[in-house]
Amino acid sequence: MSRVNSLAEADRVWIVGGPGCGKSTLARALAEQRGVEPVTLDALFWGPAWTPVPTAEFLARVERELAAERWIVDGQFAESVEAFAHRADCVVWTDPPLRVTWPRLLRRTVRRWIRRERLWGGVRETLWSVIGPRSILWYAVKVRDSQRLANQRLFDKLRGADVLLVHTRDSDVRSLLK
Repeated sequence: MSRVNSLAEADRVWIVGGPGCGKSTLARALAEQRGVEPVTLDALFWGPAWTPVPTAEFLARVERELAAERWIVDGQFAESVEAFAHRADCVVWTDPPLRVTWPRLLRRTVRRWIRRERLWGGVRETLWSVIGPRSILWYAVKVRDSQRLANQRLFDKLRGADVLLVHTRDSDVRSLLK
């Protein structure tokens, strides 16, 4: 039996899903409703030049964020999900179809490149990061099945625990706020 009966009741929410699935959109909306800052795992994981911080440092950063009474976490890094997802009142898996996520990711990535937006660790998108072999666009396609399998395993592991599990295939994650 979960500690909460609905997403609206949850004080500690973890949002997982692949690139472009709406994790950050949902996290921002939920955080705004609750008057907290969303915790974006990308910001805790990435250092300069797309270099991951050491795992121990990353997990310590996540641990500090989870010390708060209320939090909304968005991210899909296996180490943090494995270590901390059970602390959530609710885990939300955003899982719209690839035909929805890939164009969304393309628009976001190109917009960041054109506007030269600063991302985590101070990096910016470059033409090479948009179309090259390490592009988030290609990464999203490559890891889609493995991330979906990992999320199914996470839900299987948490099923029966006191965590509310919400799996949505809806293309507009804001529908969860109603």
